[in-house]
Amino acid sequence: MMTRDEMDAVLDAHFRAEAAKDLDGVLATLTEDAEHDAVGFPVAVLNDHEAIRERYVELFEGLVDDKVEPVRRYHGDGFVVDECVITGRVDGIMLGIPGEGRTVSFRLLHVCEFRDGKMSRENVWMDAIAILAQLGAFPAAA
Repeated sequence: MMTRDEMDAVLDAHFRAEAAKDLDGVLATLTEDAEHDAVGFPVAVLNDHEAIRERYVELFEGLVDDKVEPVRRYHGDGFVVDECVITGRVDGIMLGIPGEGRTVSFRLLHVCEFRDGKMSRENVWMDAIAILAQLGAFPAAA
């Protein structure tokens, strides 16, 4: 079982790699059989590094100049729950909607499991309604 500090070190390395848009760095924090589950994506659960890499390419191309504001982090036996607020510019496609350079801000929750010094499961929950509303997917209120 990994300690709290060990899990934090892996998760922080994962987040640093995401911020740097370093695909190899992101994948280096995951076990070979890692499960990447992004709730709300067309194919929610991915189980191989190549598919996970492709998802990150899409994410990195869609959301740029993103900033992360940590909110809180909880620890349990072999898992971490991390909450943050993401703000960034959507130059590509996000949740099927063209961003057209619009700025979005949304809450994001990671539920991550760890084993053997790496992350074995990354479950991502995002406030999709907030994102879609900010991208103009819904008619303006009267």
